[in-house]
Amino acid sequence: MLSLERSTVEKSHPPPPLLEMRGIGKAFGPVVVLDDVALSCGAGEIHAICGENGAGKSTLMKVLSGVYTPERGEILIDGEAVRFAHPAEAREAGIGIIHQELSLLPYRSVAENIFVGREPSRGGVIDRAALRVRTLDVLARVGSSIDPDVECGRLSIAEQQVVEIAKALSLNARILVLDEPTAPLDSVESAKLFKLIDELRRKGVALLYISHRMAEVFDIADRITVLKDGRRMAVLPAAEADVDTVVRLMVGRDVSDFYPPRAQTPPGEPVMVLEQAGNDELDAIDLGIHAGEIVGVAGLESSGKIALARAIFGVEPFTRGTVRFVDGGGAPRSAREATRRGIGYLPDDRKRDGLGLRQSLRDNAALTLRAMAGVFASPTRLARSHRAIDAMLQRVDVRAASFGLPVEALSGGNQQKVVIARWLARQPRLWVVCEPTRGIDVVAKATVYRILRDYANAGGAVLMVSSDVTEVIGLSDRICVMAGGRLVAHLPAGASEETVIAHALQSHHSLGEPEAMQ
Repeated sequence: MLSLERSTVEKSHPPPPLLEMRGIGKAFGPVVVLDDVALSCGAGEIHAICGENGAGKSTLMKVLSGVYTPERGEILIDGEAVRFAHPAEAREAGIGIIHQELSLLPYRSVAENIFVGREPSRGGVIDRAALRVRTLDVLARVGSSIDPDVECGRLSIAEQQVVEIAKALSLNARILVLDEPTAPLDSVESAKLFKLIDELRRKGVALLYISHRMAEVFDIADRITVLKDGRRMAVLPAAEADVDTVVRLMVGRDVSDFYPPRAQTPPGEPVMVLEQAGNDELDAIDLGIHAGEIVGVAGLESSGKIALARAIFGVEPFTRGTVRFVDGGGAPRSAREATRRGIGYLPDDRKRDGLGLRQSLRDNAALTLRAMAGVFASPTRLARSHRAIDAMLQRVDVRAASFGLPVEALSGGNQQKVVIARWLARQPRLWVVCEPTRGIDVVAKATVYRILRDYANAGGAVLMVSSDVTEVIGLSDRICVMAGGRLVAHLPAGASEETVIAHALQSHHSLGEPEAMQ
């Protein structure tokens, strides 16, 4: 991973901070979410903010960006107190926010999204040519060749994140907040982002960086502020801190055995076998997935790894080759057929494809059980009962005041556990999980890893697709690498990050046979 130079803030005579937040307090009714929080960031500094989901990170940033008004404390820019009654006022003051949850308009073009409300006009009509030129210019600043005229809804998650970054930079922000910016990016795209961050730092932008990926925090940050339960626990120079210290401050205890031990017994029978399987996005896929194992799939965003998951689940079915499932049938032709036959699917974007955000936790967790029940089946009987669903939510450690709350009220980690509970209730023979820990904190990650390992140990087969190479290496019993829509390598457990990335960077135009498992 790219390691950025430390900024001038670590020298003996640091410049006055561009941003200061002093004694910030915020409550929602009787619940205090921020309690006397202080934060500063100098020009050209990268200041990371770490904490569990619910620690107060996002609320603090919403105070900074004018979404929330604090009950106590003050914000200073260049030493002068400011108060924002609206996000527009924060933007005018040079504060830009790149949110973890994308906010693009899916049916509008890239250009229209970047300059929404600020489109150049001529004679009262939008100047499309000028809009396109400006968009190309700002996309060039982030090293992107995305078509300015394409609808944002047709872009991948990684491409949409790039558009969000370009949109923020088009506002010439002096203070830029990046909330989980690499969550949807693979290692190559993340490296490009880090280069851009380094350029912004050199230009004097103050950068607040929120991430659950500890490795990248220590690679790029100058200082780290740790929040827990709405309070500031510590401010640490990144060069003098370590992951164990930060995690201990975040969760109040040591987190040992982050990745559970791998299976000690050989895998069981094949659950699914693919031979020369393909479709419009995949070609010549040879892969066997066995009971009792976790097979990790790594690759760049455009490698075909998500297409592989969707094909197995019948969303975009295989159209050639041979597919044999444990039930004796071939490739599922639809998601419903796959579900009926014992295949589960955790989507890479839980909000877009996995959750009914305004429905309750309980209804979301029971969704698949009820959808696959008979026409005359009671929606609240046996496994579909409130008691059974609540027990499943408790089993995966969903933390909420009530399981009747809308799922949109939960943190990202708890939302992910709701989707996981839904599939655990179905007990599929093969569980395809995509980006299982995207945008969730370190404690929630450990919980998800334990759930997946326990599931495999109980005889389930897991195919895990992830952009986090460290995660793939740490959890998988075998590792497959995708590039250009093909499987280019089969690697053993514990393969090095360098080896995985080297195979992921291959082009399908220069491939021979996939490397055999050692």
